[in-house]
Amino acid sequence: MDFTPITTQQPLPIGQKDGHVQPTELLRRGPVSVRNATESEEDREFIGKLVIEAFERKVVHATSRASLPAMNTIYSNHMRGRPPLFYERHFIAEYNGERAGTCVLHYHGDAELFPDRTEDIPPLSCCDICGLWLLQLGTPKDYPAGKCYLDPICVDEKFRGKGIGKVLLDMAEIDAKKRGCKVIYLLVATTNRAQHLYERQGYHVIEKKSLCCCGYWCMTGEREFARMDKVLD
Repeated sequence: MDFTPITTQQPLPIGQKDGHVQPTELLRRGPVSVRNATESEEDREFIGKLVIEAFERKVVHATSRASLPAMNTIYSNHMRGRPPLFYERHFIAEYNGERAGTCVLHYHGDAELFPDRTEDIPPLSCCDICGLWLLQLGTPKDYPAGKCYLDPICVDEKFRGKGIGKVLLDMAEIDAKKRGCKVIYLLVATTNRAQHLYERQGYHVIEKKSLCCCGYWCMTGEREFARMDKVLD
């Protein structure tokens, strides 16, 4: 079994017009392969649906269960009409050719390169808009130079336990090193069992964050987050 990372220095065929052009495979571990996302409707819907399902508790806390389809639409719209570099930040893992997981990387200056757009948001109630605003307050936007921020990373429930999360973390490290980063980091709720996976991958808790009173709870539905860093060799 070949465990050698596959990388490319050529521009990735993003397939932005018809969604049929497949980008280059970047990494393979047995039946698991990783590629960049495209602007295709299939990729956008897959990522939007998976992210919303993975963080359903947080999204419902911020808005409402009835608003979940609208949240999926927002994420899908957010991925439409972006420059090629944007799609290089988004990765899709496939298991035997079927979409199975995703992760997104963020680098210094990305908030300015890929700003949030009001036109991506479908009609929402005032309460939902306020909830989204609070949720965004709890999400980092200022990414330090020389560091890579990983968020989100999620795997389709039916593919869990097959090592897909580990392969996505490997891909994140490869990309971060390629872009000159010395550290890759993430935030995870201290109640999230995914911490064990990150620890096995060499991440260490640097600090735990909780705002006074109901700070993070009001924003995200979680009371405490751990920042986990991994120093890249």
